[in-house]
Amino acid sequence: MDLPDTITLRSILGIFRMESHDGEYRGRSNGFSLTIRPSDGGYTAEAVSDRDGWGAAAKTVEIPFTDADSLTASMEIWLDGLCPQVVEEYADDVRYLETVRGKVAYYSYNTDLDTVPVVFVHGGPGGECNPVKARRLKLAHPVYAYDQMGCGRSDPIKDLDGWGLDDYVAELSEFIDHIGSDKVILIGASWGAGLSVAYAESTGCSKIAAMVLPSPFVSSRRWADDQMENLKAMSDGMYEGMRRCIRDNDLGPEFKRIMGEYYARYLFCRGCFRDIAIANAEEPFSDVFLTLWGPNDMVCTGTLKDFDVVPGMKDISVPTLFMCGDSDEVTVETMLEYRNLVKGSRFAVIPYAGHVTAMEQFDLYRESIVAFLRENGFDV
Repeated sequence: MDLPDTITLRSILGIFRMESHDGEYRGRSNGFSLTIRPSDGGYTAEAVSDRDGWGAAAKTVEIPFTDADSLTASMEIWLDGLCPQVVEEYADDVRYLETVRGKVAYYSYNTDLDTVPVVFVHGGPGGECNPVKARRLKLAHPVYAYDQMGCGRSDPIKDLDGWGLDDYVAELSEFIDHIGSDKVILIGASWGAGLSVAYAESTGCSKIAAMVLPSPFVSSRRWADDQMENLKAMSDGMYEGMRRCIRDNDLGPEFKRIMGEYYARYLFCRGCFRDIAIANAEEPFSDVFLTLWGPNDMVCTGTLKDFDVVPGMKDISVPTLFMCGDSDEVTVETMLEYRNLVKGSRFAVIPYAGHVTAMEQFDLYRESIVAFLRENGFDV
């Protein structure tokens, strides 16, 4: 059977560019060597770990084939299955960037590829990156995900009261410089979208090839306005009850009950996530969130109370994709306003999804990003 000289395998484990050598395919990605060689009735594939920290991991599989497409599909399914078996068992692949502010934790994958790097900018403020999501997108690009200072596995912020947007922008700028590429693609969700826009405005988009902005928090005032509009759409006096809680600074059981119902409608919206939403309302906020935003998710009273990068969005000059769920904390009407500010931008509404679109509707989330990147000439 005639097979091509090269095969690209897109998997959670990595993007493998397989080249034919002496009758077998060989490729490498993320510390794994992959070999596919002919055997009776098909191929034998072997993935071997050779990176410190992964352990002596070696996995093999026998794959029957009928054509190149079926071989590729079977290999990708097998490699996806290896990720939890091998990566989560053997590897702690966090790295650290030393900065004047402290150590920044990050994860990087597919760094052998020569395409434009993708940088994930997480939400919050006070959240942390999700390297598993970065892997699951299977983008044929070097992929980086980092924890902002004071978040995840990065160092605590030394002077939290004096920390602000400019510090986060400087941190992102230093991280992008560390990657060493002329341009990057930014994928910034929620607060990460606002930080990405602030970075774009500070640099004139000089180091940005494109931006993907899911459920963007780009203005504290607009965010609070949207939350109140969403509450008005709910029944059982939710809006009036929340107004009383905020007025009286009462963050007790009634506040948490309303927030639980709110999260079950707008943070997540599918019934299967209801328990997660209710539990989320009981979780204490991080010190970073409390300082920068405040003690409740509805109104900003922290150091970001005047945060607003909306006016500068009209100057964004790179391909931009806005995304939100159809039951998002950021309303579709607000998203349309943002889309209209950025010339040539695209807008995707993910059905049956709240604010955490990547968790509720990952396939649609991924398909929207892939379609956008492909439309703008990027490898996917």
